Amino acid sequence: MQTPSNKTGSGLAAGGGLLVILAALAALTALAGGAAAAADTGLEEIGVVHADTLFVDRELVIKAALRHNEMLAASGEMRAAADADALGAWRGFLPRVSLGAYRLRTDDALYGFGFKLNQRRATMADFAAPPAGNTLNEPGVGENNIMQVRLQQPVFNAGMALYGKKAADAMAGAARHEHARAAETVRFHAVQAYEGLVLAKAYEGVILAALASSDGHVERSQAMVDNEMVTEADLLQAKVHRDGLRQRLIEVRNLAATAGDHIRMLTAVSTSLPLAPAGDRAGAATDAAIGAISAADRGDVAGRADVLAAREQAAAAAHMAKVARGAMLPHLNLQAEKNWFHRDELFGDEADSWTFGVYATWDVFSGLEDVGALRKARAQSRAAAHLADSAQRQAGLELDQARREAAAAAEKLGVAADAVVSARESLRIVDEMYREGLASMVDLLDVQAMATQAEGALVQARHDLRVSEAGMIYAGAIDPAAGREDRE
Repeated sequence: MQTPSNKTGSGLAAGGGLLVILAALAALTALAGGAAAAADTGLEEIGVVHADTLFVDRELVIKAALRHNEMLAASGEMRAAADADALGAWRGFLPRVSLGAYRLRTDDALYGFGFKLNQRRATMADFAAPPAGNTLNEPGVGENNIMQVRLQQPVFNAGMALYGKKAADAMAGAARHEHARAAETVRFHAVQAYEGLVLAKAYEGVILAALASSDGHVERSQAMVDNEMVTEADLLQAKVHRDGLRQRLIEVRNLAATAGDHIRMLTAVSTSLPLAPAGDRAGAATDAAIGAISAADRGDVAGRADVLAAREQAAAAAHMAKVARGAMLPHLNLQAEKNWFHRDELFGDEADSWTFGVYATWDVFSGLEDVGALRKARAQSRAAAHLADSAQRQAGLELDQARREAAAAAEKLGVAADAVVSARESLRIVDEMYREGLASMVDLLDVQAMATQAEGALVQARHDLRVSEAGMIYAGAIDPAAGREDRE
């Protein structure tokens, strides 16, 4: 036979699931990233304050997390950086114009004579050589001031510019999809955090109800002991059971506070007020979750953001292989240049000149470096394609698993609800038998513990179903808003 303390522990065994869930929430919050500390979230962004408690709403918690999460903000900046790279990839098609201003001084004979030619002031005297003079070999210090405009225009680079641009665009697309998946991840973690709070507060309600019943047992036992109807052992057993529930209540309230901390972390709310869920969502949320199970059948993992990102990365790798091939082919480019020269003034125009060139180049042999680069790029392209296929297959497995877990959660909810009905009726019967002296206090506490366990299992089942709904939305790339509209 179990002792009263053991019955209390076994009766609330389902509550152990709360410890596991909140521990997982702590890890998920760290992975999702803390919320931005630069600007705290206002309390009205996640709920309303009443009686020194902040009652938070699930949808508001999600919206606040999406607005204030640091890792999501960093993902957005990475997307902006990828877009900037795609913009910069136009360099392979557009002209490059550069301006320059140079002041040069030297006593080098070759440069000095060149300066005079640039400035159009060379004379026969500058060709003097010994014994008539030595200006050709010893020109002295010369100065040249140059202003320059240079234009470079790519013409044909064997597809390097075209496929380089396509690769940059694909990587920008991958970054956009990764940012979308990051937002979906933050949303999922926000739902888990909120439902963790709902679970903790619901467990607290179960314990409070069990404690009220236990107080009644103690009072009844005391009265029966005073009337010499039962022994003092019954009273002591009832008190031990009640004390066990009180200890459990302390633990559950601490877990509820921890669940509130996870929401504060995700939403950047700075408040010392305790958090509680806004209203009882058990009935409506359960119906919505069951509806979402059938909606998840429409989930298309091929359109999931992380799968699309992998496809874009594979496309970028394929384009880069073509860029590597282009490096082995001939290239053709143009360059035009205009210069102004002056012997003393930096921005003078004592003389000017222009240059126009057409450049055809071909690295015929580069020590096998280009061959190796091409083979490497093609291998990376094949690897990226395999990774994209693997990502889609993994996503499909995750969706199938999410569907099974959701279906199991729905079945468990039905079983748990039936168990609560049976447990309550059993408790009523044994309680009446105890009043009539047909059952012992141990029998009553056994049934009370089973009833409390059943109530806890029902709370856990409701939580599991709500989270499984969010899990299917996350795994199946389902639009939550569209899912709600369909169910309504």
